[in-house]
Amino acid sequence: MPPKSNPVARFNEVLFFLVLVFGILYVAKSFLIPVAIGGMMAMLLVPLCRRLEKWKIPRGFSAIICVLLLLLLLLGVCYLLINQVVALGKDLPMIGAKLNEMLNSGHDYISEHFQLPVDQQKAYLQNQITGLTNLAGKFVGDIFRSLLSLLVHLLIIFAYTALLLIYRRRIKNFVLDLVRRYAGRTSLDEAHDVVRKTTDVASAYLAGVCMVALIFSVINTIGLAIIGIENALFFGMMVAFINIIPYIGSVAGSSIVILYTFITRDTLVTPIIVALFFIVMQQIDSYILTPKITGGKIALNALATLMALLLGNLVWGVAGMILFVPFLGVTKVIFDHVESLKPFGTLIGDRDAKSKAEKKPAIR
Repeated sequence: MPPKSNPVARFNEVLFFLVLVFGILYVAKSFLIPVAIGGMMAMLLVPLCRRLEKWKIPRGFSAIICVLLLLLLLLGVCYLLINQVVALGKDLPMIGAKLNEMLNSGHDYISEHFQLPVDQQKAYLQNQITGLTNLAGKFVGDIFRSLLSLLVHLLIIFAYTALLLIYRRRIKNFVLDLVRRYAGRTSLDEAHDVVRKTTDVASAYLAGVCMVALIFSVINTIGLAIIGIENALFFGMMVAFINIIPYIGSVAGSSIVILYTFITRDTLVTPIIVALFFIVMQQIDSYILTPKITGGKIALNALATLMALLLGNLVWGVAGMILFVPFLGVTKVIFDHVESLKPFGTLIGDRDAKSKAEKKPAIR
């Protein structure tokens, strides 16, 4: 009779494994982030690459064509954003003058109603602005460093993407060989299904996220232009792409636009209209677009998604906030197909587990 395993020892082994995994992710992030981005982009391009291969185009040329098309798309988006940023920079003197006017009005109001000297107000405000500036500077610096690192590694990322598209069959055969070696031939069909579903889940989710961002870029731009906001294209695209970060992105992006309209307009009517517009758009996103386009692809509950966001930010920063959610969705597919890990798949899923008759044996 085999000896019973000690639960405490098994818990320590699992805990050590998790610490080791996330420690490696943190220490090796400069190497792993380009690989992860390349892998996500390759999964996004797999359907297009397959279609080109059906047209009798060799796999290597298909991969290069897909990567070049994606690069042209990204360059076009960057060109539009840079033009809009240059146009927005012309309004900075006007924004500074409005801020000074608002501060002077605030100082006069506080001095008149609370008998607080203007010098004390300015000293207190200066201290608060210094703290907020340091915090905002750190946040903006992190984003700038992430974008600069992304640009520096852009060629490496696209090289990874093309190579992963070219060698995807070899990678799949490697995974199946491992399953055959350690789980037996009876699990091969299930392993093949897992590999196919993980690729489909990541590809469909990323395509859905890009589709939602494109739809919101158009709707936000049209809506802000109708309201009368200057640089509507820039703000519409900015809010749509920040919205890629679940939960946090929509609030952060819309707050920037509301603050801009509050500073640049002499009335509160326009900021209120912009706030109502974004509230309506967030409801449409939460209850219509995201559930229809991406909701059924990744099947994660809100708690698991929020934890993935925070953990991704802790380990990889801004890149982790974007990448860890599809990573967790792929992990859930694996959990659902491995018998001993099914409870974890149920825990992070977005719906209660339903009792179904299993057509295929799970991987053990």
